[in-house]
This record gives sequence, C-alpha cells and structure tokens, in this order.
Amino acid sequence: MNLATDLRFGPVALRVEGPAVHPLLDPHRAPAAPRARRVVLSVADALPAGTHPATADVGFALVAHADHDHVTLRGDPGRPTPWLAALCEIVARDAPTHGCLLLHAGAVTVAGGVALLVAPPGVGKTTAVRAAGERAFASNAVLLDLSVAGAPAVWAIPFTREPAPELESARSLALVAVAFVHRAPMATVEWIAGPLATMRLMPHVTRPRGNDPHARARSEFALSLGARTVALTLGLPWGPGYLDALDAALHPKTSPV
Repeated sequence: MNLATDLRFGPVALRVEGPAVHPLLDPHRAPAAPRARRVVLSVADALPAGTHPATADVGFALVAHADHDHVTLRGDPGRPTPWLAALCEIVARDAPTHGCLLLHAGAVTVAGGVALLVAPPGVGKTTAVRAAGERAFASNAVLLDLSVAGAPAVWAIPFTREPAPELESARSLALVAVAFVHRAPMATVEWIAGPLATMRLMPHVTRPRGNDPHARARSEFALSLGARTVALTLGLPWGPGYLDALDAALHPKTSPV
C-alpha cells in the first residue's frame, strides 16, 4: 500500500510517497510543508540500468525530475541504509536552496550550543560522541542553517551506514565551534584561523554524486562559516576526557577575541 509521509530535516521538507518509511525516520515526521520536495519511492528486485555505481552499491537508485525525485530501493525495504542514503542524497543536493549545508561530522553539546567534531572516516567521531554520554548530539551528520542571523542553527541528521539513533538529538541548537579532531594520547587544543578552518572544512561538505546544481552556493556557504564560528584542532584520546579540554577552550575567558 502506498502512503504519503511528510518528513523534515531542519528547513528541508520532503513528501515521500510509497511504502511506509523506515522507523528510523519517525523522529523526522512533520506536518505537510508548502515547499516540500516530492519523492516517489518504489521497491524492486533490481535497480534500473544506468544507476550510479556508488548508489547501486548502497542499494538505491535516484532519478531527479523537474517536479519530483524517483527513488528505487533494491530488495528488502526493511534495511535502513538504503533509505537513509537515498534521502541523504536529496537533502545534501537541495540544502543550499534553503540556506543550509549538510556536513559529515559528529557533534556534542557545549555551553551555548554544540561543537562539531570533524574528521575523516575511521578516526572515531561516533565513538567520541558515544563517550560524551548525555552530551551526545549527532553521531555522523549535521545540517547547518546559515540563513539565520547570528550563529548557524544545527540539526542532527540520521544519515549514516551504521545508524545510532540513541546519539541523535531531536532539538536544534546554535553552532558554537568546529573542532577538527585527531587521535592523540591526551586531549590537546590549538586554535585555527577562520579562513584556514573553512578550507579544511570543504572536504567534509556532503555533495550529491555526479553533477552538483548548487556547487557555487555550497562553496559560498562553507566559506562564510569562518566568520561565524571559532575553530580548533582537538587531540582526541579514547574516552570522555576530551570534553574537559573542549569546555576549557570554549570558556569565554580563554576563547580568542
């Protein structure tokens, strides 16, 4: 039976028509929005010819039309990864049209909002977020709303191949800092100048596969972050000990002017 389900990821609204959405998406159910992008979803034993190899490996195909997207999921629709990856592709593509960026990053709460934990895959962002306990905010992906005045708003987004819903916050908080993390025997902090930070951030901006219709806007939003937040490198030991170093660095008496 086909259903229509309205989902919202920050300011990005989708209306998904097809089978019941995966339960991991239930926290993102929302009232219908006038600007919602229509997504027609079907399930098949095989993906259409010409499917992008990267999406085929995950188990879905995406075809964009002028007024809607058509997503095909391969095989069992109960698998969460194809659902999350397909919607990630759409949200990442369209985020700049809402003044937003989707970033591959974890996040933890700090005084005044959240700090992003940015690193290549395998460094341990999700492990660090899990070690933060009640201060966990996002395990692997965040959406930043740069259209608002002042500090960008941040949402946790459940787009990951290894879902961790217990680490995803349902609320939105202000961006306080961007921390580029690396493994170290002890927690260390070093401030980074804004322009350098935005250049380092660019590889972690999530883009659609293939042609990017909003490449220029995406780059401009990413580059604008340098003037709207503070950035640092954070030596990340195993366990929660890094939070003390992060808190001390972000205290108003020690933060750079």
